[in-house]
Amino acid sequence: MRRAAIACVLVFAALPVAAQVQGVMLDAPVAIPDFILSDEAGQIFSDADLADQWTLIMFGFNSCPDVCPFTLGNLEAAIAETALRVRPDNVPQVVFVSVDPARDAKTVTDYAQFFHPDFRGVTGARDQIDTLIEATDSFYRLMPPDPSGYYTVQHSSSVSVIGPDGQLRAKLQPPFDPGLTAEFLARLQITYRKELLQ
Repeated sequence: MRRAAIACVLVFAALPVAAQVQGVMLDAPVAIPDFILSDEAGQIFSDADLADQWTLIMFGFNSCPDVCPFTLGNLEAAIAETALRVRPDNVPQVVFVSVDPARDAKTVTDYAQFFHPDFRGVTGARDQIDTLIEATDSFYRLMPPDPSGYYTVQHSSSVSVIGPDGQLRAKLQPPFDPGLTAEFLARLQITYRKELLQ
């Protein structure tokens, strides 16, 4: 992630390991380039859908055994907490991007909405996924299949925070506590508004 562009690391920690959030705010926001993905019904999700609202984007795959369900479950709780701290129009949309379209294209929306009915699940052509992966400094790797043809996927666990200007503003690294994550997001929005006034 343009390592030199990281201004600071804000770490909010409670006593247990599971009750913390590591939020990294970028010194210089990174513009998200043009991309086009879609959900299982064919509804488009593109860079245009990032405008004028906060967005949390995470990458994964539907058959992920641990990281994806853990993170999406925490995001559901974090969004509920964030709604108590910010105006309704500033509550971030949550977008789950599957990096495994071959297996997930027909179920990615159902998977995301299992955790919250407002979550969006999308995937698409490999080059479009890779564009968003690179822009958010994320990663994934399709592992070699076993003799039965089954394969798993390695992927980053971070959650990208996109501002209403369509630029990457911060990264969240689980595990995170919903309340502390909500506080981080609320403070990030305050910082963003101050920037607009300068």
